Order: sequence, then C-alpha cells, then structure tokens
Amino acid sequence: MTHLEYLQLSSDLQHLLKTIPLHWGTVQNDGMDCKIKMFQIKTFAELEIQIQNLSEEDKNYFRRRWFLWKCAQCDEYIFCTNPNVIPNPNSKDQDYDIEFNGNPQLRFDIKGTVIPMKFRDNVDSVIQDPTEMVRFFYEKQSRGVRDHIQNRLFIVHHSFRSPEREMVLRCHWDYKIDLYKEYAAKITRTPNFINYQNVKSGVVFLFENIDKTISHKFF
Repeated sequence: MTHLEYLQLSSDLQHLLKTIPLHWGTVQNDGMDCKIKMFQIKTFAELEIQIQNLSEEDKNYFRRRWFLWKCAQCDEYIFCTNPNVIPNPNSKDQDYDIEFNGNPQLRFDIKGTVIPMKFRDNVDSVIQDPTEMVRFFYEKQSRGVRDHIQNRLFIVHHSFRSPEREMVLRCHWDYKIDLYKEYAAKITRTPNFINYQNVKSGVVFLFENIDKTISHKFF
C-alpha cells in the first residue's frame, strides 16, 4: 500500500464506519467466504455489487468482514511506517503480517478485535491480565483456511461509553499512528508476551473513556 492509497482508504473507512453492521449475522467461516472473492474487492461500492443477490444476513456478514479486513490493512501500514517494522514481503503468506527488529522470532499476525461478550462483566480483570481472553481467541475464533495457530498481536478496541462505538476506535488513525510508534519502540526492550501452545501473543488495548478521551495499555 502506498501512502496515497492509505490516505484514501483510511478516509473512506472513517466515512463508512457508521454504516457497518455491529454483528456478523453468522459465524465467520470458510463456507461463507467462498460465496464471493472478497479479497479481490477494493472498494465498498464494488462489494455492494458483488453481494446484491445474497440474503440480507449474508450481505451484513460481508460488509463487516470486508470493512474489518480493510481496517487491518491500515493497521499494518501504520505499523510499517516505523523504521524497525517491515511487512511480510509475500502478501499471500498467511504466517505473519509484520516483523519487528529484523527478528524472525518477532513476526506477528495482526488481529483487530474487541473484548468478547463473556469477559465484559470483568473488563478490569481482563485489562490487568488478558491471558484467558487470548486463550479464548485461539480456541474459539475461526480456524479455517486463513486462520491457524501463529504469533499474534491483538489490537483490542473497547469503548467504556458504549460497545457499539468499537468502529470509531478501529478508525482512530491519528491516535494509532502514535500508539503503534510507541509499541514498536518498546518491543526493542523486554516485551511481555502471552504464551499459547508454541506461539506467543502481544496485546494492545485501545480505549474510549467515559469522558470521551482516548487511552491505551500494552500487555
């Protein structure tokens, strides 16, 4: 992605965020993904054309899936603006998205997500120690043709004002520029990872607070 492409896409996503469904409509799965060639679709207008003959439930699935995929592309681009972060040179490789410090041990797949419903009654505990949440992500999230066990960097978006405002946080690009710069700098020291089986995960919490301010926390 070029800088101009990033500027256009990030702006488009901010304009779209209020129109994107808050729920999948169905569980993310390979059977649904095979209905259209979503990863070849560059614009939301093109997506609407491709899904016009699907059910409304399926349309909402692809609207959300496409939007979150494009948000992930912007997240990856922002990370790679830092001098110690490089993208996977093979864009079709599913093993990792970015690498820190030229170190193969610090290759991560970036996953934008939210605190799952089952943990929202104990948000403060999850923020203090997200180990159980990370284990839940690996065990419960889809493991289809595009998902498998790998090092992951979870970007967890949570609004204390309303869970529905997760989309605003996903598209808060100006804040994310500084956030990812700080994380990339700190990973050169002693990062704290969560281990699951034979892989490791980092967690970046991005919050919208009751007073409308934005804050973050690394684990």
